[in-house]
Amino acid sequence: MKVYKKIIALLLVCSLIFAATACKKSDSEKDTDTVGSEVVDNMDDKDDKEEKKDPAPKSGEKRIINIGTWWVQYYDSSHSALEDDPTYSGTLAAQLKFDNVKKIEDKYNVEFYWKNLTYEGTKESLNVSTLAGTPDCDIYLVELSFGIPAALNGLATDLKTVLPADSDLFTDQNVATYLDLGDGKAHLLKRVEAASTIEATYPLAFNLQMLQDYNLEDPRALYERGEWTWDKFIEYCKVLTDDTDGDGSIDQYGYCGFHQETFEQLLMSNGASVAATTTEELSSAPTGEVLQMIYDMYNVHKICYPYDTTDSASDTMRFKYRDGDIGFWPGAAWIAAQNADYDYTGEQGVTLEFDTVFVQWPVGPSGSQDTNGGKVSAGEYYIIPSGVEEPELVYNVLYDMWNWYDGDASIRDDEETLYWWYAVTGKDETLQNENFDIMFDVGSREIFELWNNLGFFYDFNSLIEGSVTPAQFQETYKQQVQDALDAYFK
Repeated sequence: MKVYKKIIALLLVCSLIFAATACKKSDSEKDTDTVGSEVVDNMDDKDDKEEKKDPAPKSGEKRIINIGTWWVQYYDSSHSALEDDPTYSGTLAAQLKFDNVKKIEDKYNVEFYWKNLTYEGTKESLNVSTLAGTPDCDIYLVELSFGIPAALNGLATDLKTVLPADSDLFTDQNVATYLDLGDGKAHLLKRVEAASTIEATYPLAFNLQMLQDYNLEDPRALYERGEWTWDKFIEYCKVLTDDTDGDGSIDQYGYCGFHQETFEQLLMSNGASVAATTTEELSSAPTGEVLQMIYDMYNVHKICYPYDTTDSASDTMRFKYRDGDIGFWPGAAWIAAQNADYDYTGEQGVTLEFDTVFVQWPVGPSGSQDTNGGKVSAGEYYIIPSGVEEPELVYNVLYDMWNWYDGDASIRDDEETLYWWYAVTGKDETLQNENFDIMFDVGSREIFELWNNLGFFYDFNSLIEGSVTPAQFQETYKQQVQDALDAYFK
C-alpha cells in the first residue's frame, strides 16, 4: 500500500508541477501570518514544530472534522482553557474564539481538530488521499503553490455546486471569499479580515531620518499628489547614495532589497505581469521595462547596495537596512518583527535608531496609480477536498470558525486584535497607524500572479551583475514560463 501511495504521489507531482522551492529559505517567498503576537512563518521551520497529537473523539455520535495544517492553531475541540494557547494575553478576541468552539460543537453536533501534518505532510495528504477518493482531512490549509494545482486538477470541492446562491461567499463576502482562477469555480477559500488583507504585503520602506537629513520631501506626500514615479524614486536614490565619510568609497546606498520582492513589486507598480493568464507575459513590453529598471538601478545609476550572490542573499539583502545606511528597501511586518526592530514584545531591549516608514511603490511608465496591484495573492487559503462527506456541513463549520465575532467586524478588526501588526513597524504610535494604513492599502489591491510558482529558477544575479540584458533575460525564460503555464492550466 505504501508503494502504491508513493507511485500515486509521484504521478501527481508530475502533473501538478509543484514549485520546487516552496518551503526552502534561500530563494523562496517568505510569507507570514500571526497568531496573537506570535510570528508564524508559513515557509520555514514548520517541520520542526511539535506535532499536536490527534485527540480521541468525545462522542462516537458526533461528526469529527479534521483540518490539515503545518503549524499548531487555536482553538479547537481539544482545548479546555484559554491558556492552552501559549500566546494568550487576555484579549477579547481570544475569549470569543475559545467560546465559539462550544457554540459550533452544539450547533452542528461536531467536534473539529487542527491536525499538524507538517508542510510536506499537508501536501502529500491532500494530494494522495484525495486522489485515492478518501481524503484524510475534511479541510486543508494550503499555500497557493500547491493549492492552485490541486484545485485545477479536480482535488477541491467547488462550493458553487454545494452552497445556495445567496451564500455570503458569493454575495457580500463579509466573512469568507474565494480566489477566482478564471474557471468560474469557488474552491480556494479565504477568510475576510484586516489581518488577511495586510499579511504578505511588501510596501516600500524608507529611513525617515535619512530622507530628512537630505531635505527630501516625504514620498507619501508625492504619492498623494500623483508624483511618486520611478523617475522620482531614482532621483531620490541618487541623492541618498553617498560617500558619507569622505574616504572616496560609497558607504550609503539609496536602495537594497532581495531580488524576489524587488521584481514582484516593480511588476505590480508598472501594471505588468509574467504568469497571470494562460499566456506568458514575461516577453511583454511592460515587463521588459521592469527588467530594464532593475538592470539600470544596479548597472547604470549604481544606487543599490552591492548584491549578495551567495545562498545567504535572502537574509543579507532583506536585513541590511538595519545598519542605517540604506534609504529604501522592501518592507514587511514579518521582517521588522523577526529583528525586533522596535521591541514590540518588550523583551529584546533593542530598537532601531531611526524610524521606518512605509509608502506605496512608485508608479512605472506603463503603470497607473489607480489600477496597479499592491499584493500578489498569498497568505492562508483553504480547500475542502473532493470526496468529503457533507461538504456543506464542513463549509458551515469553517465559516462559523471564521465568524467568531458574530458578524461584528469592529471586534474582528479592532486594534487590540491587530496589535501585532501595528506594533512591529514602529515605536511611535502615529507611525504605527500610518504604516498599518499603507499595508492595508496595498493589501487591498491583490492580484493573481504565478511567476514564482512555476517550478524553475530565474537567474536574476546575471541581470543584476549586468552579464545579461533585459531582452536576453526575456528570451531565456519566456518559453519556460509558457510551458509551465500550459502544464498548469491544461
